[in-house]
Amino acid sequence: MLSRKTKREDECCLLIGMRTGSITVFMSLLLMLIASLLFTLLEGSRYMMLGMMAVLNSQSVTESMFAEYQAPAYHNYHLFIMDSGYGAGELMLSKVNARMQELGQENLNPVVSGFGRHSNFLQMNVTDSSVVRYELATDRNAGPLLEQMSQLMKKEAAADLAQQAYQKVTGIQESDSQGKKTDQYLDGALDTMEQAKEAAKEAAKETAGQAAKAVDLTGGTSGIRPAGSAKIKARHMRNAAVAAEDSADPPEQEVENPMEQVKSAKSSPLLAQILSGSGGISTKQISKEDAVERRTLNTGNQEGSSSAGILDKVLIMQYLKKYTASYQHPVAVPHALAYEQEYLLCGKYSDEDNLEKVAARLLLVREGINFAYLMTDSAKKEEAFAMASAIAVAAAIPGAVKAIQMGLLASWAYAESVVELRTLFSGGKIAAVKSAGNWNVSLSQIASVLFQTSVKAREVSNGLDYEDYLQAFLALESLPKIGNRFANLLEKNMRLYAGYEQVKLDCMITAMEAEHAYHARQVFLTFVTVGRLSKNGYEYRKKYYFSYTRTDAGSQGVF
Repeated sequence: MLSRKTKREDECCLLIGMRTGSITVFMSLLLMLIASLLFTLLEGSRYMMLGMMAVLNSQSVTESMFAEYQAPAYHNYHLFIMDSGYGAGELMLSKVNARMQELGQENLNPVVSGFGRHSNFLQMNVTDSSVVRYELATDRNAGPLLEQMSQLMKKEAAADLAQQAYQKVTGIQESDSQGKKTDQYLDGALDTMEQAKEAAKEAAKETAGQAAKAVDLTGGTSGIRPAGSAKIKARHMRNAAVAAEDSADPPEQEVENPMEQVKSAKSSPLLAQILSGSGGISTKQISKEDAVERRTLNTGNQEGSSSAGILDKVLIMQYLKKYTASYQHPVAVPHALAYEQEYLLCGKYSDEDNLEKVAARLLLVREGINFAYLMTDSAKKEEAFAMASAIAVAAAIPGAVKAIQMGLLASWAYAESVVELRTLFSGGKIAAVKSAGNWNVSLSQIASVLFQTSVKAREVSNGLDYEDYLQAFLALESLPKIGNRFANLLEKNMRLYAGYEQVKLDCMITAMEAEHAYHARQVFLTFVTVGRLSKNGYEYRKKYYFSYTRTDAGSQGVF
């Protein structure tokens, strides 16, 4: 029989054991609770970190796509475009989507080389990447390219200098319209002279007919001799008829009339009158069948509108002057056309045709300027009037003096313009405003200088050169035309490089919004009793927008 003391000790031990067990259970429960709380906090932090990783990865992947810009476009023109067709000449958004998903998966689950295993508590997978909206280089008449040009020149050129360059050639449009009148004056003078000659011939014939009738009436066949007064009158009638016929014929001593030579020169190739030889003219030409401005283009689904102002247009003109070729500004890199600025202005598909069109435009402007000056120079007007009077008297058409004078002034303006164009095309500068001091051709030299290509206008240090006029013409052209033609030039130039033979500008992306979907498994909650809730994991969807030109790029996400 156990003693009371032993029994009491056993009860104490039992009580202690029960208390110890309770404490152990309590501690275990407490530890589990702490662990659950800790793992929950860790999982919550991981959940937030995964969201941040999704945002960063969406940004990184989208911008990485735009880092794959086309090298020839950047190196030659400092323009950024990304090919969605990867050289195939097709708009292939599926390839872009696959490429983005591949890049995203590599970012989140990098391949680790070496020994051992790599564990990443922030590991997740890209389940989908897709382009939501996009903009192509040819959208809005190549508006994205024009925007890049303007933004580039804002960094490279001072806006006030660009504005000064634009103001330097104001008045070109008015001179252009004035130049068209010179043709009317020349044609009018020649037509008036021709009509006057025809009228004189008709009058002579009528006078001769009347004289013949008078002879028949006075001479008769009846044998009756006319009276003395009748004989005298008949004789005078015959003499008048002979004089009228003689006046209809050209005079023995003709007065030189330069209008005919000018009319002939106007119908001849203009470049032959300006350039010393055709050997220096480029023979390059491009195909027009697949030209950007002629074919049906792919279009992006991003809404937008081009709203270029005067300053933007000036900056674009400055860009074209710096980064595109012209007759006076050749480039060493491969170009499909040697005279790119001339193509942008005229839209012809050969260098020679574009140069001819520019020369004709220049001639028209200079004719307008020179003719306007002649109308203000009283001495030159008097000189032209004197020659017109001599021509009218020699041709027996005194009523046409005024018309002939205007035709001579138009011819004079043409000859002066031709010698000015020779200076421009040889790289010299001519006076923007005419005066007696900078006039070059005399009235008597009109016919002789037309095809003497060595005769040029005197250069002036503060005048305008060929590039100045080309810039002025481009500034007067519409931006949609310039944009489409530039896109065609860029496309043709890129095709000259290996690996770019099939590229198309309407497959080039300049801005896009991409959406990326992610999935991640739960990690820390698997260590607690609620681990069974982690079967579905987490889903993230993030959007990110990027543009080569716009500054409103950003991201947005949906958890």
